[in-house]
Amino acid sequence: MRKYFVQLENDHTVPRGTPGHGFNGFLDISLNSGESLSNQTEAQEVLKAAAKFMGQDPNKIFELLQTDMNNASPNRDQEVGLRGFPSHRNPMGRRVSARDAVVQVLNAKNKYGKPKYKLTVGLESFVTKVLFDTSGKNKGTPRAIGVEYLAGKSMYQADPRYDPSVKGVTKQAYAKQEVIIAGGTFNSPQILKLSGIGPRDELEKFDIPVLVDLPGMGKNLQDNTEMGVVAEASINFTNKASVCTYGAPGDPCLEEWFQGKGPYATGPLDALMFKSSVAALNERDIFFFGIPAASFQGYWPDKTVNVVPGVKPSAFDWSMVKIHPNGRLGTVELVSANPREVPDINFRFFEEPGADKDLQALAEGIELGRKIFDSMGAPFQPWTETLPCKGNRDCDVKEEIRAQAWSHHATSTCSIGADDDPMAVLDSSFRVRGVNGLRVVDASSFPRTPGPFPVIPAFMLGLKAADVILDDPYEAWL
Repeated sequence: MRKYFVQLENDHTVPRGTPGHGFNGFLDISLNSGESLSNQTEAQEVLKAAAKFMGQDPNKIFELLQTDMNNASPNRDQEVGLRGFPSHRNPMGRRVSARDAVVQVLNAKNKYGKPKYKLTVGLESFVTKVLFDTSGKNKGTPRAIGVEYLAGKSMYQADPRYDPSVKGVTKQAYAKQEVIIAGGTFNSPQILKLSGIGPRDELEKFDIPVLVDLPGMGKNLQDNTEMGVVAEASINFTNKASVCTYGAPGDPCLEEWFQGKGPYATGPLDALMFKSSVAALNERDIFFFGIPAASFQGYWPDKTVNVVPGVKPSAFDWSMVKIHPNGRLGTVELVSANPREVPDINFRFFEEPGADKDLQALAEGIELGRKIFDSMGAPFQPWTETLPCKGNRDCDVKEEIRAQAWSHHATSTCSIGADDDPMAVLDSSFRVRGVNGLRVVDASSFPRTPGPFPVIPAFMLGLKAADVILDDPYEAWL
């Protein structure tokens, strides 16, 4: 898959021509300059303590934060310690995503000034099901021929602007060759189940005619469980950068952003890679990132009205992402046959065999954060922990992880699998089993969570799928 990474990347972190990197792709990859760290004197001291604890030179933190995380070394996935945090933004600090590539294709013109590619983007089009030819002319196998969708604004219940009284207009779009679903980990299985592809008992429960009984559809939901260790120092974390007003008139950070400078143009401060005692042989399993004067604590109960309690300027958060968690029991299930209703999403974190390993890895990550804090002297001491324990360290850490861990990297609900795997939804060419002319290409296709962050793997998956589809003989479309 490295070739797809090279294909998509436009790297700004290493010298041009460095093996294992691309420099002509659509996705800019950048690291922070030293500007952000140089403005944060207290944060520098925490990172120095972390480097020292990991066996690195604390006097070289600026160099360490320029380390190539995406290098092509065969030992890369075992490398630990303080690193830079590459992110998909260009050198001017502008976020870059798949949208940029879609817009480039949409706006491309030929030499006559006409659209170069046959691409239509419908921003107010909500797909409700896949349409099939079941006449039997495809050797008895149903063939996808298009999709049905609702044209209108905010058709889906997940949209806060959703109004059930606004019905939208039902329309169809037909495919000459294939239908490719890319609705994501939650919506791809929902669309396919509503189309009659999924576990028989679930579909029959909602009187959905069963086209293909696929028991794995909507199963195998996985995610990177996230947790952190947050403590308050005896001094505040200060930042000599401009004070941002988040777009209000006269915002100095906005003016700097137009120049490719300032807080809005920077990414995460750092990354720290850690391998716990229960990690797989060839994998580090915890990805840390430090957050001074703030904390990242996931989602809060309804009673808080979604207002997260403020964090003191003396706080520092070592936030963690669990790489390759063991959880496989999560599900995305229908609540009705109404496509506008949000499905029931249940991650079932820490319920599976192997949960103890995930809990142990995160607990060891918390202990590492504590040791880094403890290794620091005045004026930071004493530190007062606020997560996972509040005010002391006498709570049951693993139980706090069970209660507080969050996530937002969902994958694997339409997973690729072998022919003899009864839970496999897709074959190795991204084709939905049991029908013709239908593929799924998105994060739901991964059989396993692909590392700590799925965004780059999802881009790579898309490029891989493009090659697979273009290389298929025409007979495969029939």
